Amino acid sequence: MKKIFVFGNPLVKEDSLALRVAERLKGKVEGFEFVAVQGLEEVDERDFLVLDVATGIGKVEVIGELDDLEAGHPISGHDFDLAMELKVLKKVGRLGRVKVIAIPVEYDLGKASVEVRAVLESGNLSTPSSSLP
Repeated sequence: MKKIFVFGNPLVKEDSLALRVAERLKGKVEGFEFVAVQGLEEVDERDFLVLDVATGIGKVEVIGELDDLEAGHPISGHDFDLAMELKVLKKVGRLGRVKVIAIPVEYDLGKASVEVRAVLESGNLSTPSSSLP
């Protein structure tokens, strides 16, 4: 069973879509387990999948290179977003292969669920040098 670490805040509408998609797909996509986390400190693997929302995209996308993620511009250490945190951890050697399944932040729940499921069932998440599916 491959874990997908799901990020988001259930109390903030714009940041809860990935959590709602994971809840809708839980138990419906063979071989995948959705694990909701509050931060990367809860992730106990070097190679993993992330499900989160993103701005600036028009459909569900798989991002395989962390350099392709646009990080926010933090003013202080409290302003780091997931993209920035992933990049920092990669730079200091704490991450292996990470792929982000990004959902447009304003997407419809039904459409997002269909597209995420299609990505997972397509088998296009494989990487030659990791334990990812």
